[in-house]
Order: sequence, then C-alpha cells, then structure tokens
Amino acid sequence: LITSLILADMDKGSFSLAQFYERRARRILPALFVVTFICILPAWYWLIPIDMSSFAKSLMAVPSFLSNVQFWQESGYFERSTELKPLLHTWSLGVEEQYYLLFPLLILVCWRFGKRRLNFMLLAIAVVSLLFSRWAAHKAPEANFYLLPTRAWEIFSGAFIALYYNRGGVLNVSFRLRQCLGVLGLFMLLSGMFIYDRDTRFPGFYALLPVLGTVLVILFSSPGTLVYRLLSSRAFVGMGLLSYGAYLWHQPLFAFARYHYIFQGEPPATLMALLILLCIILAYLSRRYIEEPCRSKSLVSSRVFRRGAASAAVVLIGAGALAFADKGNVLRFDPALLHIVEGARNSLNPLAEVCRTDAGQEFHIPRAEYWYGKGQKKILVWGDSHIDNTAAQLVDYLPQARIYHAGYASCPPIRGIHRIDVDYSDCAAYTDSVWTWAKTEGFDAIVLSARWRPYVEASKFDNGEGGVEDYVVDFVPDTEYHNEQERRAGILAAYRASITELANEFTPLPIYLVYQIPEAGWDVPDVYLRAASRASEPVLLSTDYGVYQAANRPSSEALDSIDKANIQRIYPENVFCNTVITGRCVLAQGEKLYYLDDDHPSYDGAAALAKYFAGVIAPSL
Repeated sequence: LITSLILADMDKGSFSLAQFYERRARRILPALFVVTFICILPAWYWLIPIDMSSFAKSLMAVPSFLSNVQFWQESGYFERSTELKPLLHTWSLGVEEQYYLLFPLLILVCWRFGKRRLNFMLLAIAVVSLLFSRWAAHKAPEANFYLLPTRAWEIFSGAFIALYYNRGGVLNVSFRLRQCLGVLGLFMLLSGMFIYDRDTRFPGFYALLPVLGTVLVILFSSPGTLVYRLLSSRAFVGMGLLSYGAYLWHQPLFAFARYHYIFQGEPPATLMALLILLCIILAYLSRRYIEEPCRSKSLVSSRVFRRGAASAAVVLIGAGALAFADKGNVLRFDPALLHIVEGARNSLNPLAEVCRTDAGQEFHIPRAEYWYGKGQKKILVWGDSHIDNTAAQLVDYLPQARIYHAGYASCPPIRGIHRIDVDYSDCAAYTDSVWTWAKTEGFDAIVLSARWRPYVEASKFDNGEGGVEDYVVDFVPDTEYHNEQERRAGILAAYRASITELANEFTPLPIYLVYQIPEAGWDVPDVYLRAASRASEPVLLSTDYGVYQAANRPSSEALDSIDKANIQRIYPENVFCNTVITGRCVLAQGEKLYYLDDDHPSYDGAAALAKYFAGVIAPSL
C-alpha cells in the first residue's frame, strides 16, 4: 500500500517527503501517544522500580521510534517477563516507523537511475536481508526478531507487488487457479499459528510461509474469489478499521492484568475475554474520536498537528527520563521495604565474590585467600555459583573446619561435558586443576555441589505459577551424540562417571553430594516487592514442591544411581520444602528473602543451608 502511494506520486511528479511523513504521523502518532499517556497511571500504581525503569525507557523509545531497539536489548519476545511489559508491542511500530523514514529516501535515490535500477536495488536488499535473517536466527536471535535489517525483506515483498502493478503487470490466470492460489495463500498465512511456537527461530526462512502466503492472497484474491468475499465481508472490513486501535490497546490491558495476577499464573479466562471485548470498544473509541479527527486537515491543521505531536513527544521523553533517572520512582515505596529487598538482592557474601572464578578470568589453584576459617579439619567445597554464599557461611557452623572454596560460575565440578553457547574452555581446565590439587592437599571431606538440572535440560525453569527464569546454559557431553535425547543421556552419564571416579580416587574420604537447590522461577526480590507493597500481612512466597521434583527428576535419579560407600547425600529441599506449608517450597517469609534472584540463595537462604549442611557433615569430622 505505502509503495503504491509513493510510486503513484512519483509518476505524477508530486511526491513530497514532508507530506508523506505527515500523513504517516497523522495515522500513527495520535492514538499511540494517547495510549502511552494512559499507561502511565497504572504503571505508576503497579510497577515496582525495576519494571518502572523498563517502562520509563519505553516512554522515551516510543516517540523516538526505537522501541524495537529497546526490547532487543532487554529480552526475547516470548520470555515470560516480556508479557508483563505494557508497551512491548510497540517494537513492531518501531520497525514500521523506521521503514517509513528510510524507504522513501531509498526510492528517491534509486528513482534517479530508472525503475529497472529500483527493482534491482530492492531485490538485492531483500535477498541480503533474507540471508542475513537466516544467519541471525542462529547467531543473534533477539536482534533477528526485533530489528529492521532482518525484517526488511518481509516488507519488500509487498513493495515488489506494488512495483509489478505500477509497471502495468497483469496476471493472466484462470479464475479457478486464482481461487486455488488465494485459498492456498490464506492457508499458508494461518498455518503458522498452529505449527510455529516460541522456540521457532523467527523470522529467518520460517517467515517465508506467512510472507509468501500473504503475497498469494494479495495477488490472486480478485473479486469473486472465495478469499476476496471473505476478506471484504462487513465483519472483516470492520475489524480491519479497528485493527490499529485494537493493536495499541491489547498489550497494555493484558500486561497489567498479568502483572496483577503474577502469583496465580495467567489471569482467569473470563477476565481475558472481557479485556478482549474492552479492547474492541477502546479501539472503536480511538478510531472515532482520535484517529479520524487527527487525520483530517480541516479539523487539525498541519501546524497544530506538528506542534501537538512534538509537544507530546517531548513530554513523554521527559517523563521517561525523569522516571529512569529516579531508578523507577523508588520514592513510591516504603524505604524500609526497599532496604529489605535490596539487602537480599545484593547479599552475595564478599568472600564468595572473591573466591568465585568466572569465564575468561585467570585462575590459580590453590590461592591462600580462598580459605575460610582456622580449624584443623580441611574441607573442600567445590561447585558452581550456587554454592558461593553457602560456602562462605559454612565455617560459622563448623568452627573445627578450615574450608577451601573452589567455585566457577556455571561450571559444574564434572568431567566429560563442556559448554557450547559461550566460550567456557577454561571450565574443564579448572575442574582438572582442582581435582589434581585436591589429591595432594589432604582434605578431610569434599562437598560437591551444582545446579544440576539446567546442564542436563538446557531449559528455563518454569514454576508453573507464572515464574520462568531468564537464563539458559547449553552444555553437551564430550562423547558423540546425534539428537537432544542422546545429549541429555550423555550428560547424565558424565555425572555418574565423573562422581564415581572422584569417589574412587578419594576413598575413604567422605564425599558430600549436594542435590539441586530448589529453583524459584521468579526473581524473588522483585516478586516480594510486588507482594509486600500491596500486602497488609507478612509476605509468604512459595512454589509447588511437585514442580521442583518433576523438573529435577532426571538429574536427581542420576545422582541416586551412584552407589559408592563414601558418598553421602545432602538435600537442600529439606531446608525450604514441606517446612512451613506441606507441598510448597518457601522462597521468602516475613522479612527474610531466601533468594537473591530466581535461583541463587541469598545471605539468609545460604545461612539456613549452611546450618543444615553442617549438621550432616559434622559427625564425620
């Protein structure tokens, strides 16, 4: 449509870049700005500081036509956290607006060299964009989804249709063939709803199905065909007229509803149905009282429109900048409550931070500063980042011990596996170094810990109640594998083989095997703040124990199968699960938050774990 309008004006020699931009702005900005302004009130009331900071960035990004860039930097489109962002949907407007800004300039430049050159240039850009999208689908999936360079070929497919008709192209095909191709196109367009999911690497080549389907619908759904009669019916035309308003309103309505029901998972179906109805009503009101009047120059002159749009943009950007500078308007919350939350979030023990190694850091085994305590019994605490806080506090409950903390973030103390999503080549070397040195140090006990589940599953933990973590690690076995099932089996086999080897080499030294610390799914400080800011009674956050068990069953069964006399087992679930509420794992209680994010124990959580660990370990010292 846009290309057809531009080409028609170019042929007549009457194309004006300023007028084109104004027409697009009149179509897009008034309703967009109204919806954005209205979102500020519920955002101010509901959003906690970290979410308000993201919303503040949206207030700046929307009038700057950079929403897609903002959300590319923040998260993937299908992550649970994005469903809580009221202005997430404006990413596609960002792509559209960037296209409107750049495409007319491209046509103006290419027009000087003739229409043939224009066709060639657009085709070349489209091919490069498609191939780039295919590459980025695997190398940079978030950028691929959100940014214009990987989306341009989709929009250009419509431009090619406009160019074809502008050159006088006519499709001389039979009515029956047009009928069939139109139906095929509609089928292709709709099929993506059923065969694609959140794991589909989109756009890439997967987008060819709906894009080519749309091309077929446009080209072959001529008057008289079934698809033409369907799409030109009063119901479809009516929805088309309301589509922009419905698009603008749906995400804020759904996001704020999900935010309100965050502890119960999805809002009730009846509420969502009512919100859909409300969305349609608001879309009608937007079109009747905002969109149509603002598109009429007789009602709103160019001068008034430009000043109004510029003023609204300045106010939105200014409000967003102020809210962002104020760290999400923290003054809206009780300082004592914020102190509790930030205390948990920043509660990583300073010693633990010193003793943990991260990817790319130079490591030396041993290091004097990695020792805790002054007792006579030497204990090696070895694991990934989830043991950091607990290792640092264990000495408080084992005064007879001297503890060496060997920690490497996202690096389980296991031989025979390696990470492939980032460069973690030092992980294997670190594991071998600790292993070799430990045999000469004369330890009295070894505590082996890791977040076992993610290394096997390569998936985000979902607590089934709306909490889905935002981090995935991608490990594979050193042995050959051909599919996902073999990959998982290979890692589980490595668990069994490596821990068995360790137990054999250090016999009769007791090896304390720490099972998976219950995962939260939610960012506990954030969710606690949401709950406590509206609660009249002490907050108790918990998740389903059965979900934890099911998610960790494969890795737990692999650890259970290791039959060595010197292996003793420690179950962190005994600290958090079935203690306060049967069938639930406690995440926060009163003013104590047991996690500093969605899976790492906070200082209070680690203290509880350390006390329990000490009770298991002390008898053997």
